[in-house]
Amino acid sequence: MSPRSAMSVGAFLVWTIFVWGIVRVRNIMGDADLSTPERTWPLILAATLWVPAAVLLVTLLVTLLRKRPFAQAATIGVAVLGVWTTLVWIVRAFDIALVSNRELPFIAVHLVLAVISVALAVIAARSLRPELQSNVL
Repeated sequence: MSPRSAMSVGAFLVWTIFVWGIVRVRNIMGDADLSTPERTWPLILAATLWVPAAVLLVTLLVTLLRKRPFAQAATIGVAVLGVWTTLVWIVRAFDIALVSNRELPFIAVHLVLAVISVALAVIAARSLRPELQSNVL
């Protein structure tokens, strides 16, 4: 794995853990208006993003420390997480911007988060593209 690929993938994974595993979970748990059952689905959604990102980040770090190639399954995992991230943000951005009754600053912040998340996902997936093709062949 090239240093550029490692940085791209690492940035995407760390960002995903930060946004979904730290900030989103903290916001859900800190929302006094949500009952325990109302917290369940948002926490599950967040976990579908940050848990795989954490696993892939550990895999990336072990790969780099052992100076081995990034496993094909991990490469595919990054691509799948990127697609899932993009789909989640498309739905959330639509909901936040057009459906929910939110103020403009809230909408702007979340649209910026969406753009950054999707951009990092695309950059990470593209950086692994040659490795994915060579692993499949």
